[in-house]
Amino acid sequence: VDGALLKAVERGDWVLLENANLCSPTVLDRLNPLLEPEGTLLVNECGFLPNGESRIVKAHEGFRLFLAVDPKRGEVSRAMRNRGVEVFLHPKRYESSSSSNDNERTSLFS
Repeated sequence: VDGALLKAVERGDWVLLENANLCSPTVLDRLNPLLEPEGTLLVNECGFLPNGESRIVKAHEGFRLFLAVDPKRGEVSRAMRNRGVEVFLHPKRYESSSSSNDNERTSLFS
């Protein structure tokens, strides 16, 4: 039975892995070939196919994988980072508005 990741890979869905840096590096490294052009994933956990070969899942062209990490809790491997685009978001800063009461806050982005 295929899990959510394999189904997404085959259908071209988008997947968000939150706190990816808390995942075992070995598990994330298994995903590296999937993120290459014409990406594939070797799925040997399900045993061999009737022809004696391992199952290889080819990524649908619409498949996207997003990794969300908290840098305070570690990083992902350089190999994984090289296969994507890194985006850093500053934490929100809040400032009290003079026209509002003390319980309300206005969001400001840097």
